[in-house]
Amino acid sequence: MSRRSFLNLSTAVAAGAVATPLLTACGSKANQKTEAASSKVKLPTYVPFDKVKPDLAPNAQGLSAGFLTYPKSLVQSVAKKPGDGSKVTVLTEMWTAPPKPKGSNAYWDALSKEMGIELNAILGSDPGYPDKFSATIAANDLPDLMWIPPNQGIQHVAQLLEAKCADLTELLSGDAVKAYPNLANMQPAHWKTAVVNGKIWGAPSPYPAFGQVYGGNPRVWGKADGFSATSPEEFLSKCKEVTGGKTWALEPIYVNAVSVLSQCFGAPNRWLQNKDGSLTFWMETDEYAEALNFAIKLKKAGVFYPGDPEMADAYIKMAQGTIGACVHANPKGARADIRAIDPELAIEILIPFSAGGKAPKHARHLGTIGYTAVKKGSPERVKMLLEVLNYLAAPFGTKEREFLQFGAKDEDFTYDANGYPKYTKTGKAEVEGLHSGLATATTAPAALIASDFQGEAQAQDVRDIYAVEQKLVPMIALNPTVGFYSDGYTEHYPKMSTDANDLVNDIVAGRKNISEWKSFWSDWKSKGLDQMRHEYEKAIAAGS
Repeated sequence: MSRRSFLNLSTAVAAGAVATPLLTACGSKANQKTEAASSKVKLPTYVPFDKVKPDLAPNAQGLSAGFLTYPKSLVQSVAKKPGDGSKVTVLTEMWTAPPKPKGSNAYWDALSKEMGIELNAILGSDPGYPDKFSATIAANDLPDLMWIPPNQGIQHVAQLLEAKCADLTELLSGDAVKAYPNLANMQPAHWKTAVVNGKIWGAPSPYPAFGQVYGGNPRVWGKADGFSATSPEEFLSKCKEVTGGKTWALEPIYVNAVSVLSQCFGAPNRWLQNKDGSLTFWMETDEYAEALNFAIKLKKAGVFYPGDPEMADAYIKMAQGTIGACVHANPKGARADIRAIDPELAIEILIPFSAGGKAPKHARHLGTIGYTAVKKGSPERVKMLLEVLNYLAAPFGTKEREFLQFGAKDEDFTYDANGYPKYTKTGKAEVEGLHSGLATATTAPAALIASDFQGEAQAQDVRDIYAVEQKLVPMIALNPTVGFYSDGYTEHYPKMSTDANDLVNDIVAGRKNISEWKSFWSDWKSKGLDQMRHEYEKAIAAGS
């Protein structure tokens, strides 16, 4: 995953979501004020998949299931082929190199046969998915399945859904979801992002529940007694201690540094719900301002790498020891990202410390990176497309999941000495990119799986990250607006977040003064922030 895509998917108000004009030709007259309706829908019943037992148990707070070995025998999760032999087109985004195209890709043909459809995929890439999405919709030949991310600036989604997509509420709400067992394996937090206008519009795209963390190279931080701290003063001191020669303590993506450090100062997760029910945006809070001031101190101390805040090779430089710590989307990603560069390097995770007299918090991720909507059609076709999505959501330990992720044994993958699947050259070229796109559309809830890590310490990686998650669970802060809808958010948030991020970078870099921070938020109150705030307040009150 590129640095830009990481920023977009992480919990931070991150780099440049593009506001994309969309759906001016849809002709929908859908009600713009939908915030109250979205609080009324009955979410699908949660029925955990129990045919494969994890070695480390998950919990409702977001602790991941952990699998220390690869199953010696796989189970079946789908009773029959989901398709009816027709062509099914999916619009989605991939996060790796494109696969060999359909027609010259044997795995693509095999997957189509396995699913009982003629699979066609429009694979967007990063950056550029919003443009790909808009161009596809504007062509007025909608794909059968469309992945809709919540944070890439795609606008007028409610109009698209009402005009062109199938309302799935009756098919998925409550116990109805049990007809699709792999979709029923998703928790309520996953489904909330797929609710608009009080209706369920798609299958979620699950993502780890834990949010951004600092990952540190232990070879760098060893001289400072490890990558940990109990206070801002100790953290600053350690950063100074490891900075010198050709090494700097921190990568120069200032906005993400402030995001992670704001957790130490007790900043809320996106929004703070006050005792009277009113909401305060996290960047407006004193806690965020304290973290911004602390980042200025770090900058003045010279501990940030003197490079481009949008640098694409920060992880490589960290693996090499030039940078001591980088921000990662989540704890698992931190360990896996660097193992992929250096299989012998076990990244350490910084557990939020207490700063400013406040108890540290950890911002829980939305739990998804979007959802995949279904094009309007006959009841039979809509149900068939839900069966396709149910197949794509097959959990770890199933035959379907192995085939989706790795393809055919011997041709696309082989088992290594530990029994883990590894791509062959053919699998790398044909399977990996297509699986990346299909897993974006929908997949099983996130888990810690030994085979996801490179190197020889895969089982230990699972134990280590599970232990980190256990430490973070008591600190979890929830976003009170998750599951509620605001038209102002879709309209104004991309511009607001881009402007805020630019100002954070300018302030930390010394190009602007921190005195401009409060006035920036005062100005934005009338430009969309108060609209978001009041719409979310009304929606939450209506759903109480």
